[in-house]
Amino acid sequence: MKKTAFAVTGLAVTALALAGCSSSSTTSSTDAAGDQPLKIVMLLNDQFDPYYLTLVTGAEEKAEELGIDFSWQAPTTLDVASQTQLLQSVAATQPDGIIMSALDADAMVAPMKAIMDSGIPIITVDSDVNDESARLGTVKSDGKVAGEQAAEYVEELLGGEGTVGYVGYTPGIQSVDVRLEGWTETLAGFSGIENAGDEYAGADVAENVEKTSALLSRETELDAIFASWTNAAIGAAQGVQQAGRDVAVIGVDAAPDEVDLLERGLINALVVQKPYDMGGIAVEELAGYILDGEEPESETLLDAVIATKDNMDDPEVSKYFYTTPDEK
Repeated sequence: MKKTAFAVTGLAVTALALAGCSSSSTTSSTDAAGDQPLKIVMLLNDQFDPYYLTLVTGAEEKAEELGIDFSWQAPTTLDVASQTQLLQSVAATQPDGIIMSALDADAMVAPMKAIMDSGIPIITVDSDVNDESARLGTVKSDGKVAGEQAAEYVEELLGGEGTVGYVGYTPGIQSVDVRLEGWTETLAGFSGIENAGDEYAGADVAENVEKTSALLSRETELDAIFASWTNAAIGAAQGVQQAGRDVAVIGVDAAPDEVDLLERGLINALVVQKPYDMGGIAVEELAGYILDGEEPESETLLDAVIATKDNMDDPEVSKYFYTTPDEK
């Protein structure tokens, strides 16, 4: 099916691997029997990441508007086995549909197909799988465009000349991998920009600081770093600060800690996703399919907003900054 673009955002991978939780709201959309509220469950990667909390808020508010029994859960650890087990446990409760962020674009295909084959439709959010038959559709940021936007911002910031590098999550999560793809391909078109290559880390901020330090050590003339998700951006900013180097940091997401670093000038720009919109669209599309047989777009893509210190107080930018646990 065709791709649909909205004026919204680009990813994020989770920073934490904590215990699962759920919340719900019920009003009046009913199942095929007409006597029970439609039941939709969302599976995310953790329960405290501001990105996911913002996504949940958008989904909850849309569910309340439509009268849907909505709940969400997260696995206790951040790995494929835990997500698979949680998916199977949720499916055993026979919800009308599932919304989920796929932790691994390849490894989650088989378990998701099994659930789809059992008659429970799945829509992915944030991070998709590499086989479209494993889900009904996906609602996510246009990660490749986010990477392109980061490269274009850096090229303009450096006046068309300089050396840049990348710090990101270990390859395997589609939403992050495509950001690197967009970044790399766009840089290749700038003759005055040298790409110093990539460093990869897991979810731990300290590990991202280490990888940033390694990049700075091997590239003494580095001018800018693209850090492709929340903890990479925080780690890159800390690594640059510790090294006492004048290196620009361009991050992805708008968690409170990132926004604080942006305000302090330790991050130069953030490519901000719009998870609130993502959650609402996913609920609406899945409900439309279950109740009316309306096929969603195979891929609904949301564009990003670039936040800088100069524009971060603009309501049209700041309204996309992410929810904190206390706000939730």
